[in-house]
Amino acid sequence: FLPDPASFARPIPHALPSPIEPHQIARMLELASALQPAPSSPLRPAVMRVALVLLYTSGLRLGELLRLTLGDVDAQPGVLYIRESKFHKSRWVPLSPSARTELCRYLRIRRKYGVDARPSAPLLCSRRHGWRPYSPNGLNQALHALFDAAGVRNSEGRCPRVHDIRHAFALQALLRWYQQEGDVQANLPKLALYMGHVSIVSTAYYLRWMPAVVARASERFERSFGRLIQGGKP
Repeated sequence: FLPDPASFARPIPHALPSPIEPHQIARMLELASALQPAPSSPLRPAVMRVALVLLYTSGLRLGELLRLTLGDVDAQPGVLYIRESKFHKSRWVPLSPSARTELCRYLRIRRKYGVDARPSAPLLCSRRHGWRPYSPNGLNQALHALFDAAGVRNSEGRCPRVHDIRHAFALQALLRWYQQEGDVQANLPKLALYMGHVSIVSTAYYLRWMPAVVARASERFERSFGRLIQGGKP
């Protein structure tokens, strides 16, 4: 008998996401706005701010953000078109009003510098090498520098990964549903569609049992069934 290798435990477990709180994102946005433009990257403060806003408010993957072109952005209604991403899926991603405002602000700043405005031009770009798009490594390092500057660490002192911002987006969606007394189970397929997953099985990976979720779920359970328990006995 030869067991299916797919049933074996991973040699190295998946790294648990580091929680990122809204006030930490707010601090990172302040620091991004305060960055000094460089001759090779005059758009640096604006790029870092809008990148952080889009990652946190729409749950984009880093690669999806970097592949966005001006033709993929409809700023007036606030919609992004994600082309042929993971699992070969394309999708429309509507933005929140505040994220749309940030995007429009970035596009105004971008136009001031006479950057390529053709539909095929990258949304996020640097003057270095002729207004080329940011590389994954370059944007990853820049965002890690913001984590460091804002002092964002988990309980073990570890700096979050950039991908943990996507986890934070999913977690905040879950918490909003609990706060709004929404049907969490019914909303999970919507979240899966928004995040570009093939099913809610993939989305569940992002919804680890965080303390904030435990507290909200326990509060809801108590409101619904607490009256059935008196003095520790049913």
